[in-house]
Amino acid sequence: MATPAPTSRPAAPLPVLPCPEVLLFDLDGVLADVSRSYRQAILETAAALGVRVEAEEVRAAKAAGNANNDWELTWRLLTAAGVQISLAEVTARFEALYQGSAETPGLRQTETLLVAPAWLEQLAGRLPLAVVTGRPRRDAERFLEQHGVAGAFRTLVCMEDAPAKPDPAPVRLALRALGATRAWLVGDTPDDMRAALAAGVVPVGIAAPGDDPLRAAQTLREAGAAWVLQQLGELTTLLAAAA
Repeated sequence: MATPAPTSRPAAPLPVLPCPEVLLFDLDGVLADVSRSYRQAILETAAALGVRVEAEEVRAAKAAGNANNDWELTWRLLTAAGVQISLAEVTARFEALYQGSAETPGLRQTETLLVAPAWLEQLAGRLPLAVVTGRPRRDAERFLEQHGVAGAFRTLVCMEDAPAKPDPAPVRLALRALGATRAWLVGDTPDDMRAALAAGVVPVGIAAPGDDPLRAAQTLREAGAAWVLQQLGELTTLLAAAA
């Protein structure tokens, strides 16, 4: 588990951003390292159906946008390779790999928390926090509870609650639940950045584990990120600049 720490002085000056009332976080790639779970499940589902998908193809698809749902992304990659299969069957195969069984550990067990729980608790003492994720609720709640950080978040918006990002609906739902209008959304994909902009909140980017930081930063800025963090610990400095 990586513990956020102060970073060296950034090459560019920190932007002056509107001080937020609340902080919103995407889950996968921001708080949770899913490089060996969701990302791997895409590759293994495709391989089980005779299609070799490279990790770079998944990164490119995420960067292109409209790729918040990994079941649908896997189905699109298979369809593009000429495999005739339903989304329901792809989802079932994907979930079998991700969830596992009594005999076989699921890929979800490889997930780790990318921040120190104490850092999140400290941040939650300053501002209300929320998670806005495309995960099914049971998976999101289980991850947060297993890693001891569920109590840091005032609300949790999941797949079942609203259309997927880049639709702004899940972001707006979180704002309504928190009774706030000024917020920052920290995310790792263009879908996160576009959803934030459409909802009228500040998009803050961060590269997901396994992604090239420079390339990810460029992609996130092109999607509208007001700032791209090198690590979540830098968020503390960014908040201080906005105070």
